[in-house]
Amino acid sequence: MKKPLINLFVVVLSLLVAMAACEIILVMVDWSPQRSTSDYLQFGYSTGVPVWDEDGLLEEARPVKVKLFQPDDELFWKPIPNTEFTNAQGFRGTADIAAANENKAIRILILGDSCSFLGRRLYANVLYEKLTRDFPGIPFEVINASVPGYTSFQGRKRLEQLLEYRPHYACIYFGWNDHWILPSGYSDQFHYDLIHSFKLVQLAKILWARVMDVRDYRVPLDDYEANLEAMVEQLHANQAIPILIGAPAGYDGKGMPRWAFQFYQEYYRMTAEEIRDIPQTHKAYAEATARVADKHKAILVDMQSFLERLSPSLKPFFRNDLIHLKDQGHEAVADEIYTLIQRYNAAKGLTGPQLRSGQVGP
Repeated sequence: MKKPLINLFVVVLSLLVAMAACEIILVMVDWSPQRSTSDYLQFGYSTGVPVWDEDGLLEEARPVKVKLFQPDDELFWKPIPNTEFTNAQGFRGTADIAAANENKAIRILILGDSCSFLGRRLYANVLYEKLTRDFPGIPFEVINASVPGYTSFQGRKRLEQLLEYRPHYACIYFGWNDHWILPSGYSDQFHYDLIHSFKLVQLAKILWARVMDVRDYRVPLDDYEANLEAMVEQLHANQAIPILIGAPAGYDGKGMPRWAFQFYQEYYRMTAEEIRDIPQTHKAYAEATARVADKHKAILVDMQSFLERLSPSLKPFFRNDLIHLKDQGHEAVADEIYTLIQRYNAAKGLTGPQLRSGQVGP
């Protein structure tokens, strides 16, 4: 009986020694996923992880020459504080906002991607203007913690860091980056697991992915829905009112424009069929947003329906990419958020003093 146990122990020990030796060798040669996979952490930006504005922060197709982002182990990248476009906390805007709410302001958190970050007059700014105009006796703070390129995977992690600001409302606007397919074909979860693994495990994962020809959305639909659910429940648990914004699209039922095929093939290496399916794929993610809002008692801002009611043509609301908003689009988002907040407060009997004293619930 002892001999088989000894043999098993020797086999296990030999395997552990071999694995440790492989790990040491990989460390000594400074191996990294980037060395074996040119597409590793390539998020559609020429720099891989975004560094500069490549989308046209203020105006379409006119990027600003300001370094905006830095690498981050948890979030892949995050904004650099104290730039021309970010405050000391790294939020979009120039006014600093301390975690301690000494003025007892009603705080509205904006958590999203480039759709909430790009533009001269963002919906976050318009919303702030409307609230301070209509309620002059109440202080408001709108915290725009949106980051270009982010998915709900990153947003979920980012929200955990932002709860110390104790927002009264939180607007969550994701859905576009979630259903992009990266050149590597890896999901955000796969990338995250790679970063936080031993080098030997990283190598094994990459080899397995190549053998299996892995090709996935950055955040698959089920995971997207789960991320939204987790964020909504986390906000409820922290006495904040969640507001889910269904990301609108400007396709007008006409399908993808011609230029999109070359763009997505070049920067994302998507196939023609995958590009052709983008409108329907995006619709599925928007429907998931609505399901989560209905199931978990969040305010739903159905921007697609709202814009279609405002105008027979969606062109005035969108940049040429049919994703990012022009000024008129930002104004429409702010108007609808404002209206739905007022409607929610009236239905729940919530007043400004109640909100400021923390008497908020789902």
